Amino acid sequence: MLNEIVHINFSCPALDPLGRENVIGKLRFLPEHVELSWQMLGNVFTGGKSEMKTITLPYDEIEHVDLIKKWWKIRKIIFRVSDPKLLGDIPVAEMGKLTMEIDDRSREEAKKLNDLIDFQRSVFRLDAQEKRLAAMREDLS
Repeated sequence: MLNEIVHINFSCPALDPLGRENVIGKLRFLPEHVELSWQMLGNVFTGGKSEMKTITLPYDEIEHVDLIKKWWKIRKIIFRVSDPKLLGDIPVAEMGKLTMEIDDRSREEAKKLNDLIDFQRSVFRLDAQEKRLAAMREDLS
C-alpha cells in the first residue's frame, strides 16, 4: 500500500451563475505527498483554458477526505486541508475545503482513498514521533 499511486480526475463546477470559475484537475496520491494539479476551464469571459498549476500537499496537512455516494457510486470528494493557504489559489476552494466531482473513470480508484490516507498519515506521524524521541535522547546525552 505504501507504493501504491492513486489518480483521481475531477471537476469543480463554478460557484457563480456565469460559470467563470469552473475548475478541472487531477489528484495524485504519491508515496511521499499528494499532488493537486488544476486549471480553470475557458469560457466566454476568460477565453481559453488557464495554465496548469500544481500544489504539493504533505499527508500530515490533509485533515479529512469525505467520499459522497449517490446511488451506491462515489460521486464527490470533499477534500479538507489544515492550512487554507495551501488551496488559496483555487477559486472554488472555501477555507481549506475543496468539493470535487469525480470523473467516471476515477470511481474505482476513489474507493482506495480512505485507507491510503489513513495509512500515510500514520506513517508520517510515526516518523515525527521517532524524530522527537531521537532529539530527546540527544538532549539527555
